[in-house]
Amino acid sequence: MNVVIRKLNGLWHLIVGSCQIRTPFLETQDRQLVVRYARRAYPGARIFECD
Repeated sequence: MNVVIRKLNGLWHLIVGSCQIRTPFLETQDRQLVVRYARRAYPGARIFECD
């Protein structure tokens, strides 16, 4: 499974397949918080970071 992390509309989003999931993190917050969140939500997934 692939998870893409992106900044959209002032928030961080996870894109999993064709689903876009809004996270509770603002884009001004550290990217590592979002990476840890994605790893907890989708263990074993490959994490990609896009800007």
